[in-house]
Amino acid sequence: MKVTGGSIYVGDAHAMQGDGEVAGHTTDVSAEVSLQVSVLKGITVGGPILLPRAEDLPPLARPMTASERDAAERLAGKHGQEVLERGAPIHMVGTGANLNEATDNGVARLADLLRISNEEIQNRVTISGAVEIGRLPGVVAVTMLAPIEKLEEVGLAQLVRDQYDR
Repeated sequence: MKVTGGSIYVGDAHAMQGDGEVAGHTTDVSAEVSLQVSVLKGITVGGPILLPRAEDLPPLARPMTASERDAAERLAGKHGQEVLERGAPIHMVGTGANLNEATDNGVARLADLLRISNEEIQNRVTISGAVEIGRLPGVVAVTMLAPIEKLEEVGLAQLVRDQYDR
């Protein structure tokens, strides 16, 4: 199906690559790729949102297992915390002339999408996510656990649940 303004690019497959592709190259290989694409009607996104496999997420942004959730709820209860936020991973690409601009761009895209402040995004990425260098000088992936309520508000919750069995 063709969608006006929609584009997909798949290429530049690598056998291995460290964060940043610092030398400007890596071990390129040919690849067969399978992917699933969804048209998200009514959602305005400033850049690419990716939902990587759970094992490819930064460790702090991985969904909690049932046993981890149980342990967190017990600990929260022990200290009088009544609410334990439910979060799910979201992974936004940021671009710019350098890494600082790319990070600012990815943070701003998430803030605009989720309708929360840049400062809150920065704190959530620090506590429950990561900024990973895609390529120097200015491509990053900004990943965090987003509140499920915010994902529901913008129409992404079911897509994220489907990806991460939440």
